[in-house]
Amino acid sequence: MKRKKSKTAKKSDSKKMIEKAGLAIKHAFYLEASFILATLFEQKLKKLLGRIENQPGSGFTLEQSIKRVKYILVSEKVPDITSYVDVALIDNLRIWKNQRNEILKDMPDVHVSQARLERLATDGVRLYKELNKAAKAFKSAGNSESSG
Repeated sequence: MKRKKSKTAKKSDSKKMIEKAGLAIKHAFYLEASFILATLFEQKLKKLLGRIENQPGSGFTLEQSIKRVKYILVSEKVPDITSYVDVALIDNLRIWKNQRNEILKDMPDVHVSQARLERLATDGVRLYKELNKAAKAFKSAGNSESSG
């Protein structure tokens, strides 16, 4: 009984984080929302890598996870994934991450506009939805095919 609770708690953690990101955007805390989204991206990519390579990428950062997924897509070592996850999506994730890092570097020296922060957060939400859709499609295809 306790195991079921811990599994549902894990699922609700990411849902809680998604809700918190939505609240942060609603109340114009765009930088905070982008940090939450970065964490969600990292978790989703690690979970995807775990499905592909049968080992969790626990020590991977967001950058390393992005690089690893792109390497797998480009090298076509796992041909099944290329029909669900697009290389352009992974490239857009890297661009988003780099934009977030640029904003963080600019903050001490330059005034970062609210519009720039809002664009970062809304782009992050859009990318998360795309990544989530692709990951779910890959997961359901993997479960129905049951490779052997």
